[in-house]
Amino acid sequence: MKTVMVLIHDDACQEARLQCALDVVRAVNGHLVCLDVVQMPVMTDGFGVGGGAGVLLMDEREREDGNVARLEQRLANEGVSYEWSRVLSQSDVAITDNARLVDLIVIGKQGLGEITESGNAAARLAELTSAPILLVPTEQKSLDLSGKALVIWNGGAAADAAVRAAVPLLKLAEEVEVLTIEQDDADPDEVAAYLARHDCKVTTRRAPKSGDVGTQLLDALRTSGAAWCAMGSYGHSRLREQVFGGASKTLLAKAPIPLLLSH
Repeated sequence: MKTVMVLIHDDACQEARLQCALDVVRAVNGHLVCLDVVQMPVMTDGFGVGGGAGVLLMDEREREDGNVARLEQRLANEGVSYEWSRVLSQSDVAITDNARLVDLIVIGKQGLGEITESGNAAARLAELTSAPILLVPTEQKSLDLSGKALVIWNGGAAADAAVRAAVPLLKLAEEVEVLTIEQDDADPDEVAAYLARHDCKVTTRRAPKSGDVGTQLLDALRTSGAAWCAMGSYGHSRLREQVFGGASKTLLAKAPIPLLLSH
């Protein structure tokens, strides 16, 4: 893991995204790609796109120009390798088009310009790109990769992908705990053996299912002492998740620590 992309936009979660991305880049001696997202305004009138959209776009560009200028001064003194890129869009596809040769994408639960922290942006990006996603809470101040890491394991293909993607960071942790909510076909010892071959310091824990799985996993995140967590995204079909919710949907919206996701 060497190339880390962070989404840049002047919103409430920008500092959390940037600081966590810097912490990862330093830990792996990597390279930071700052993707500045200038959002396209959406305005319509009776004839389609309203004339005010152009004014809003100019305002948005000016705000982001100033934002980039301020961050450039900071990054010049951070001691990391970095570069800038810019995308003008509201499209997840446009973002992932710029993420084809990156090893990790750092985004926030608030998304870009969204008011509520739903985690939907992370789910969409995880589905559109092969790169893992690091989903960062808005209040996050830093990311201690030398501390404890948690792996949520349910035996699914998405969980497999998350573990493989997380290995470079899990190797830095003083302890990796693999947590499984007891169910068929999910053996945490299998994951522990895989990670041990990568020189990770691994323990396992099986917890009996107790009520809602999403709530149970949230409690585990809060009490585990872990600095971050790796998990698969959307272990069931997207349609089933949209209709019935699901544990991953709960965690994406409410996780108190950063989540590394893979789909």
